[in-house]
Amino acid sequence: MEPTGSKDGVRPVWYAGRDTVTGELWTMLHLPYTSMVMGFVIVGAALAPDFSWPILGGTLLAYFLGLGIGAHLLDQLPGMGSRYVRHWPDGALWFGGFASLAGAVSIGVLGVLWCGGPVLLLLVIVQTVCAIGYPLAKWFRGALHRDSVFAISWGSLPFLTSFFVQAHTISVLSIIVAGAFAGLAIAEIRLSRASRRLRAAASSADAASLRGAGVPARSFRDFDRALRVLAGGTILVALGLFAGRIVLGIW
Repeated sequence: MEPTGSKDGVRPVWYAGRDTVTGELWTMLHLPYTSMVMGFVIVGAALAPDFSWPILGGTLLAYFLGLGIGAHLLDQLPGMGSRYVRHWPDGALWFGGFASLAGAVSIGVLGVLWCGGPVLLLLVIVQTVCAIGYPLAKWFRGALHRDSVFAISWGSLPFLTSFFVQAHTISVLSIIVAGAFAGLAIAEIRLSRASRRLRAAASSADAASLRGAGVPARSFRDFDRALRVLAGGTILVALGLFAGRIVLGIW
């Protein structure tokens, strides 16, 4: 079978799965970018002065459920985001999306009860609003479907939340790093949009207009390479910092 949504051999995204239920789930999870979010969480735990394995595990699970599954499933609803699916009914997307988000929020509430403090509660609330408002753009008339919201939700907050639940404070260093991760998130989403636009054009009648404008039909590959480097580099940095903290005991 062809990859999900492929036309003329061009997949909608470079990591697309096959044209099956499981293949579409693979595509919807956007694992390279979800892995970046997991990397931001790991860096938060690695840079915190104190460290707890259970807290890191809970934070990773919450973000995988909330952003990796919940927000990505909701993004596939008709008229909401970049529609790739053909085998998943809307009801399954609604249920799976909100059930995953509910699991993530439950973990966040447990964290608030365990760690205490209004700061974590605020982080959980803001993250929840962003995780719902960004993919369900029509509900909020596009007010939360902005690069700034994406940068906060998929870049800054995963790191800040992970750092705070370990350290029970937010330092100047953590704010600086959160800003850097917001920049990485914006770079990822803009490169991803450019790749998807060129892929869509290359698989349609617009391919002729691309050639007429001197743009190679497969120019999306340059963006895909950049995205692979961005995602892979983020994950390697996260694992390197974590190894320095846990394995080597550098700090």
